[in-house]
Amino acid sequence: MASPFPGMDPYLEGIWGDVHIQLISTFRTLLTRLLAPRYITDLGSRVIVERLPDDDLDGRAIMPDVAVLQPEHAAPTTDAMPPGVTPPALRLKTPVELPTRLVTLYIYEAATMKLVTVIELLSPVNKRGEGRREYLQKRNEVLDSDAHLVEIDLLRAGRRMPFLGEVPDTPYLAMVSRAYARPNCEVWPIRLQDPLPVLPVPLLRPDPDVPLDLGVALRTTYEAARYDLRIDYSQPPPPPALSDEETAWLEAQSRQNNDQ
Repeated sequence: MASPFPGMDPYLEGIWGDVHIQLISTFRTLLTRLLAPRYITDLGSRVIVERLPDDDLDGRAIMPDVAVLQPEHAAPTTDAMPPGVTPPALRLKTPVELPTRLVTLYIYEAATMKLVTVIELLSPVNKRGEGRREYLQKRNEVLDSDAHLVEIDLLRAGRRMPFLGEVPDTPYLAMVSRAYARPNCEVWPIRLQDPLPVLPVPLLRPDPDVPLDLGVALRTTYEAARYDLRIDYSQPPPPPALSDEETAWLEAQSRQNNDQ
């Protein structure tokens, strides 16, 4: 039932629509135990409609947040049309609009309902096209406010969020922006081989940070949702392609799991 990876499981990117909702709900469960009664949590959701196919800004194949499944019995082709029907002159594709539900975790001071911290778990739509532009606008609004921002990117695909200064080229990244320390922020580059970090979640001063253990959250979510039944680990993970170092590590990890 457990994921075969010590940290982030790259195969989860292929079913991220479900993972996103379940994982951020687990964040809420873990944090609420530490925050009550002074703070309360709330899950706010919004729907972004993405049009596919579209030009990918990175030049890579677009993977929607939800799966589009091919029906078992396809519609009849021109070969199966009744006699006398005029064959179509062209075969084209029409844009498909896919709604994506995005969920954000908010932390409020219970007594005043003051917004204290915003926790964003990025989704593919946040990292490309119009969805990226919308997210960056929301991100900037939080960064211009007196609320803290925790941003977690567990997706290899798409464009990374902008930072001032060099960030190591790792597939995953987490960031904590404290309202009183801006523009400075704390950044955790995460390799595929690394265990997921325990992040500090800042609150109102002088209250201490509370920990958000990403590894515990991911393992809890994976096992509760039985993602092992939905993933074929004998196949390569979803795009983009792994680096040579990551591929060698993945093969060694697979051999180790098979030997157990």
